[in-house]
Amino acid sequence: MFEEKASAKVNLCLQIVGQKSNGFHLLDSIVGFTEFGDHLSFKKSDKLELTVQGAFSDQIPVDRSNLILKAAELVRTLNNIKTGAHITLTKNLPPSAGLGGGSSDAAATIRGLSRMWGTDLPEIHDLMKIGSDLPVCINQKTQHMKGFGEVLNVVNTFPNLPILLVNPLKKVSTQTVFRKLENKKNSPLSKYEKLFQTKKDWINWLLLQRNDLMEPAVSVEPVISEVLQFISNQISVEKVSMSGSGATCFGVFENKHDCDLAMKKVQRERPEWWSVSTEIIST
Repeated sequence: MFEEKASAKVNLCLQIVGQKSNGFHLLDSIVGFTEFGDHLSFKKSDKLELTVQGAFSDQIPVDRSNLILKAAELVRTLNNIKTGAHITLTKNLPPSAGLGGGSSDAAATIRGLSRMWGTDLPEIHDLMKIGSDLPVCINQKTQHMKGFGEVLNVVNTFPNLPILLVNPLKKVSTQTVFRKLENKKNSPLSKYEKLFQTKKDWINWLLLQRNDLMEPAVSVEPVISEVLQFISNQISVEKVSMSGSGATCFGVFENKHDCDLAMKKVQRERPEWWSVSTEIIST
């Protein structure tokens, strides 16, 4: 059996800097991946099959619309593989949450099946056929993502950061949020120093950055503003924002103890929300 972790993808900042005539938006984002995520296992089989278990299994389709099966078919087609695989997904991340769960699962599928079948990983242009988040999710390290998601650079000096993820369990349509974004050409990320070494260096820089989708997401699902305010009220929280197009919001902390305490407060006072205390893992 082969196994892969599909980490949550967090847009620590997400700035929309343009839109092409084909409707695609140009992004400028620092993307981190957390210790917490989904889990996939792979066994050799004659057929290509998907089984889903875990907290959110009842919300995941197992037909060919699932990105996992699309990713598996991509690896098979590119490498002329005639056999199949039985894939088991343990779904720990809420779907449609702004955490790139489906893309991270698909990327983990590509990594796992490529190991099992002894093939190379697909090129970026092939990954983009499944989704624009696939390239960044293949390499689960903190990256600076630009373009449509295909221009990637690993940020080697980014530290491991404790992070609290909170989702009110409201699904938010990415397409709807982008439609409500009034200004499609915003300023890019401010320059960051390659010499940044400490958590404080990076946190201070992150405090100056934005998520341009936050305002339109709040207009679609107003509870997001309540989640952001709740996180902002926690002791020792540093950066508070929303990931992707929502509805997951996050708080960055300097130490894991305070992050854990904040999660316990969310679970105690807002038990209907999903929350987890984890870390952005860069090293």
